[in-house]
Amino acid sequence: MKCRPLAAPATGYLLSSTPEIGRMNNRILSGRDTGALTRGYVKELKVAVPKKPGFKAFVNATSHNASGYCIDIFEAAAKKLPHVLHYEFVAVDGSYDELVRNVSSGNYDAVVGDITITAARAVDVDFTMPYTESGVSLLVLTENDSKSGIEWVFLKPLTTQLWLALMGGFFFTGLVVWTIEWPRNPEYQRSSLRQCSTALYFSFSTLTFSHGQIIRSPLSKIVVVIWCFVVLVIVQSYTASLSSILTAKRLRPSVTDLEQLRSNGDYIGYQSGSFVRSVLIKEGFNVNRLKDYPNKEEYAKALRKGSKNGGVSAIVDEIPYITSFLSDPKYINEFQMVNRIYKTPGLGFVFPQKSPLVHDLSVAILDLGAEGSRIEKKWLGTETPLPSYGIPNTDATPLTLRSFSGLFIITVCMSALMLLISIAKSVHAKYTKVRDSDMQSADGDGRSEGHRGFGPLQNDMGNGSMADQPHHEARNEHPQGVSGIRESPGDVEPNDSVPEHAILIEMNTR
Repeated sequence: MKCRPLAAPATGYLLSSTPEIGRMNNRILSGRDTGALTRGYVKELKVAVPKKPGFKAFVNATSHNASGYCIDIFEAAAKKLPHVLHYEFVAVDGSYDELVRNVSSGNYDAVVGDITITAARAVDVDFTMPYTESGVSLLVLTENDSKSGIEWVFLKPLTTQLWLALMGGFFFTGLVVWTIEWPRNPEYQRSSLRQCSTALYFSFSTLTFSHGQIIRSPLSKIVVVIWCFVVLVIVQSYTASLSSILTAKRLRPSVTDLEQLRSNGDYIGYQSGSFVRSVLIKEGFNVNRLKDYPNKEEYAKALRKGSKNGGVSAIVDEIPYITSFLSDPKYINEFQMVNRIYKTPGLGFVFPQKSPLVHDLSVAILDLGAEGSRIEKKWLGTETPLPSYGIPNTDATPLTLRSFSGLFIITVCMSALMLLISIAKSVHAKYTKVRDSDMQSADGDGRSEGHRGFGPLQNDMGNGSMADQPHHEARNEHPQGVSGIRESPGDVEPNDSVPEHAILIEMNTR
């Protein structure tokens, strides 16, 4: 059946009509006549709006007007309904739990405001789809992290594992360079202490790229170049991380969790009329230690005083209110939000149980899309601080060994490869030297034996008698050859002695 909406649009505050129309409207809202919803309401709804002394960006209700983020969301969703919804806003004092009970008892047809959806409230009424996320967190004062005494900030950019790996890399590189350079480089061939100091100094000087020792082997140069690249990357990363730690203002929360508040016996604040009070009581906090505050100014004043001076150590409130507080430039650098302690579905609109409007408005809220974002930007600002962290976390994350594991694997593998090549070359050179020495020794022994065989012959020839006999025999058997030798004036000496080379010729001819 097609709906036939009423001609009059929803505008502001309309007065009630006859009791008969009121009873008809109650039957529609209670679900007894669900078909009447498609034909439109014959009377405006009486919608309760909570009066708030603070956080008026959410709800600002007076006897003549109502505005705020929650009001705009409700009106935008009502315009998307398939029928015209007539309603009037009524500003009501009292706690949110009282407003919810008034809806379940029929005093009001709905409640529009920053009502948090909780299990206890959902027992008696129905909530629409939440139109904003929520939860409970801590609002605390920040403290400067500066401390007296010795500071070891320069160690914080790197983890302990990375520091140890870096030291091991220096020692390993020094050992590899020394092993490669020792056979040829005089700088590495002095006393043991001098060799060790030279290798270590050269290795650690690569940290500042001031290594002055001469390395001669190309293998050593490859090792040093790769290690210098690793050192360069780590040094640049270390410098950036250390600069971030030293230049950023280091602020830490004065309180981090509820257990710390409970153990210290501190006072805790909460927003007036909020369900957070019941949450804290369930967590075991003494009622005498709880204080309620109505607005942002009271929040800031109580936190600045502190628990020992009549204030509180922390404010426990819902995240939308804390983020609204921190969006104020006056407070963002002085306070911060930490540790979500309780999670809720969010903020929703309240209707009687089994009301058809719950489903229709929930669909309309989901369909708001960009319009909902514009409303949030209008009332709550362009961006809401994320939980924890009302201010940026200035603690830089230390650099880990995992971040540079690839570089260390490369330098270890390349250094080991260069070391193996150097050892292989040394072994090959030693083997070649030994082989050449053996060959030269063998050649020398052969020449020595030849000289020893000719020695007796030469000695015999020196006596005269033994030299003449073979000479005459040779002359008889080979007269031409011998006469040719003897007739040569250059071969015959005046004392008629035979030269050594002539004797060798005669021996060869025989």
